[in-house]
Amino acid sequence: MGLNELIMSILHELHPFESLSSSIIFIGVILCTFVQISPIKINPWDVMLGWIGERFNSGMNKKIDGMSHRVDNLEKRFNEQVEDNKYEKLKKQRKYLIEFVEEGVNGQRHTKESFENAIRACDEYEKFVKKNNIENGVINSTIHAIRAKYEEHLLNADFATEEHYINQ
Repeated sequence: MGLNELIMSILHELHPFESLSSSIIFIGVILCTFVQISPIKINPWDVMLGWIGERFNSGMNKKIDGMSHRVDNLEKRFNEQVEDNKYEKLKKQRKYLIEFVEEGVNGQRHTKESFENAIRACDEYEKFVKKNNIENGVINSTIHAIRAKYEEHLLNADFATEEHYINQ
């Protein structure tokens, strides 16, 4: 009696198979189970179940990939908008500082509080320029003029008062 005949007799005793193909399938299931349990790195059940799972979820995976692509595009557009907003704020601060100096040149006097607001704007502007490695250009002179005029008014104690604006 050969090994093949022994296996067939054992299988026939356990369960009477009607055909050779059902016997081969049964042997395949048993072998896959033993290979899965053994310390060998081959996991046939994982491979088969993974393949089946991919077939069942292929439509969902395509939808998820599409959503992921759309989210990536939205994130990119959002980041671009944030950058645009930063530079728009920078432009507004620059305009405010230039107008502040122009008002002084044209004879308008500023209160201590308005000078302090302008100096805070100068500080924010300079931090942003330094942080983002941007060319500062002509605005350096404007910032210097605001700080110098503030110190001059501070030493002379001659800031404009609110009554000055009310009585004009």
